[in-house]
Formats: sequence, structure tokens, C-alpha cells
Amino acid sequence: MQKPPNSKDNLLEVKFYLHNIKLTPYSSSTTNSNDILFDLMTFLNKEHAEGKAYFIDKNKNQPEVERREMFMRNPVRIAKAKRFKCSIALVRDKHLMLKPNDTFELVPFSKTTGSIVDVTHFFIDFSVTPAVMCVEFNNTGPRLSDIEYYLRNLAFGLKKAKACQTTTHLNVPIDSTLAHLYNVLKFEIKLKPQNITQMDDDVKGYITEFANLGNRLKPKFVRIEAMFQTPGSKIKSQYLNKEANTMIRAFLNKFKTKPFHIDQFEEFEIKFVNQDGEDEIFNLIKGKREIVIKIERDKHYTQTQYYEFVEAEFDSFIQNLN
Repeated sequence: MQKPPNSKDNLLEVKFYLHNIKLTPYSSSTTNSNDILFDLMTFLNKEHAEGKAYFIDKNKNQPEVERREMFMRNPVRIAKAKRFKCSIALVRDKHLMLKPNDTFELVPFSKTTGSIVDVTHFFIDFSVTPAVMCVEFNNTGPRLSDIEYYLRNLAFGLKKAKACQTTTHLNVPIDSTLAHLYNVLKFEIKLKPQNITQMDDDVKGYITEFANLGNRLKPKFVRIEAMFQTPGSKIKSQYLNKEANTMIRAFLNKFKTKPFHIDQFEEFEIKFVNQDGEDEIFNLIKGKREIVIKIERDKHYTQTQYYEFVEAEFDSFIQNLN
């Protein structure tokens, strides 16, 4: 494995998270999820060879919000490892300003010369079932929910699959937390107000009032924190936080059945008492299985270089699944 640069100055930490991806074929089909995934990558290869790309706008039916136009570049197959090296680009919709190197003046960026794009790298291993994706976390660019949406849209358009779902690998699985959760002591949630509108109604109802506050005051983020009882105190049945328990269970179950909801949160941490009376903590964001690398801020890295940085740890993760 090629190591990232070890310069002490100007280093940037980049995280890659690990997720399963599963495509559901039509009932009349005999193909499986990994076969469909391979077919999608092959289609994108052909499009690239013809100088084209499969281009979608995730917010096409929401004219009042910023366009979210994306396309995947040419996926590169690593036949020996049964993997694809991939990247997805998000085209910037807003009017942008540029700062020339020799001045502090700002000048408008002209879209006549092209478009500004933000690229997220990810790698797919289909040697296991379901396939595993190692996805760069890009706060300003495409995220896991975008990749899932893109592949679902492509699979549906090619009449290959009727559904696509991703599941995030966590250090503490959601199933385990649901099984152990007895009484919520505290929870802390942070998210962008506009993200609330992307959630299903059954969980959106718990935090809709905060979305309304966001519409009026327009903060960048909303943080919700609630404390119920002192950690370590003995919990009697009459002091169970039934409403909070119901809410947290609703969110945890939603993260299981529709994992794209995970992507809507910046923070999601709960402190709770288990059935044995012990205090536990579940952190949705910090609890993700991750691969961390360090790169130089001002250097451009290729898709292959990013892959080489994560390859050894990705190999290890896949081997430990078997």
C-alpha cells in the first residue's frame, strides 16, 4: 500500500465510511444484487467511452431548492480484487466568486468556461454479498444518500432493479442498541433545518417544530438536547421516559429500514440505561466504521491514489467479514 504523505504541515484528515449496498431485482429476474451492480458499472463504462455520462438532478421535482445535479465518472474495474474504483461529481448550482492569488478582490466565476464540481471518491467490493462500499465523507460534495439515489435511479432507468438500499457498518450495531435500550437518559441531535423535510413523516413529526423555527430564523444548524434523569440513578418503572423511549426507538428503526435518514444528521447521540441497569452511549455518527487517511491540502490526488491510501484497511475489513 502506498502511504499518504507524512509532512507535518498542511495535512488534511479524510474519512472513508463502510456500507453495504443491495439492489433488489424485479421478481421476474434471475440476477442477483452484485450482478446488477456489475451491470450498472459496465453501462457507465460504455457511456464514458462514448463521451457521455448518466446525469441526474436529485432535486428535479423541487424547483424551490438548489439543484443537485450529479454524474458518475468512468468506474475503473480491479478484476483481481473484484472491485470498482468510482467517483461521483456534484455540479455547483450557486453563483461562485473567485479570489485571484495576487489580490484580495473577489471576481465572479464565469460558467461560460465550465462548471465547478465537488467530487466524492468511493470503492465497491463485490467479492462479498451484499457488496461493500468504502465511501469518502465529503461535507460539501456528494454523500452516501446521493450515491444510493444515483444508483437506484440508474438501475430503475435500465429496468435492472426496483430498489436500492445501503446499510452503514457501525461499531455498535443498531440492533444491539434497540435490544439493550431500557430508558433514555439524554439525547443530543444536530442537523440542518432543511434536512428535516427529507425525512419520513412518522419521524419528522418529532422535530417539525424545529424545522419551523429554522424557516423563521434561518440558522445553519439546529441542535436539540434533552436530559431526563441523572446517569447512574436507579430507574423504577413509573419513572420510565416512555415518550423519549418511543421517539428514540422510532429513529433507530428508521435508520435500519431506510438508512438514508442517517445522512440527514450531523450529530445523533443517546445516553441510556440497559436492562442490567448500566449506562450506555450510542453515537450514530462517531460510531461508524471508518478508515482515516491524511493528505496534503493543496495537492490533487487521483482516484487511484485515494484507493491505494485505503486499500490495506479495506482489504482487512473485507477479510474479517468472511
